[in-house]
Amino acid sequence: MPLRYQEVKREIIRTISGLKAGSKIPSRNFLSRKFEVARNTIDKAVSELEEEGYLRSVKGSGTYISGRRLQKMLNVGVILPSIMGDIYPQFISGIEQFASAHNINVVLSSSDNSPERQRSNVLRMIDMQADGCIIIPIINSEQSFDSFLQLKKRNVPFVICYRSIDGLDVPFIGVNNYYGAFMAARHLIDQGCRKLSYFSQRKYSTAIERYYGYETALRSSPEKVEKKEIILGNYGEEELRERIKFIFDREDYPDGVLCFDDTTATVLYAILQERGLQPGMNVKIVGNDDSNLCNRLSVPLSSVSPRAVEMGKEGITMLKGMIDGENSEELFHLIHPKLIVRKSSIGTAAWDNLLCVKNIKMQNEEN
Repeated sequence: MPLRYQEVKREIIRTISGLKAGSKIPSRNFLSRKFEVARNTIDKAVSELEEEGYLRSVKGSGTYISGRRLQKMLNVGVILPSIMGDIYPQFISGIEQFASAHNINVVLSSSDNSPERQRSNVLRMIDMQADGCIIIPIINSEQSFDSFLQLKKRNVPFVICYRSIDGLDVPFIGVNNYYGAFMAARHLIDQGCRKLSYFSQRKYSTAIERYYGYETALRSSPEKVEKKEIILGNYGEEELRERIKFIFDREDYPDGVLCFDDTTATVLYAILQERGLQPGMNVKIVGNDDSNLCNRLSVPLSSVSPRAVEMGKEGITMLKGMIDGENSEELFHLIHPKLIVRKSSIGTAAWDNLLCVKNIKMQNEEN
């Protein structure tokens, strides 16, 4: 979600957009009362607007609108499956960083993973005459496919991010899920795992792409690696738990698991704990999404980061170019994910060494 000072910045830009250069704006105390925020919030907003060339302060006189030509504020809709998902807050942050510096007002909507709600959000953006949209579709977006066609029909530029929609030919920014899973599985093999499993609670394009990356890592490994049990389907949480329990009730359980997402990894953690097994020691684990869960778990979870902040920045940058009529040949782009290594995949000793190296590096940078 946008920070309060960023919202205040946009309100100030709206206020001064119709005024002439050289006009004096109200005092900071007045703005603090008007927007019902602390004075330091106003100071931060005004300071950034000065850095961006919108305002200039004259000591002892006040703050004035600079000579920079104020552009028309753009209204951009951002439609997400959920505001509270693993990657979505980071994705929004990337958009907000660009929007704040380019006079763009962001209208955020959540589809709550509902096709009907997603269709309603898209049509609402058309009704409000949004200048453009950025959309991360829900998994079953085919059920609201017609609404995306309405965007095209009304010539509303939009960018699809993270997961594509079959049959929809529009600009797309995604993540190389295949490469991310390959990299994660290869990492587990390098850590000595020789019996690898892949667990996914859902079965759709992203889960399948990650499975292919896992499979390729095993097939291409110079070491002999056994492909253990695969969980890849559409299961409720209880059925997922039962399937994982069944695998770890056996003596010959996997020594490494690649999980579709960090949430699946938390289910695995609980089952391992019930059986007296330790993540990172008895079973090495890598998740996906690099969510806030990773550092909250008893054993910090290694995870593949989709670099959601960068995805958000690239999405809004691409959309801004489309709105401005700039021609670009690159309207399909895959972001290479990054593996964030933590204790769950390397064990206690290696993790302690890694922390030691990081601390030394930080101390050297401070000195």
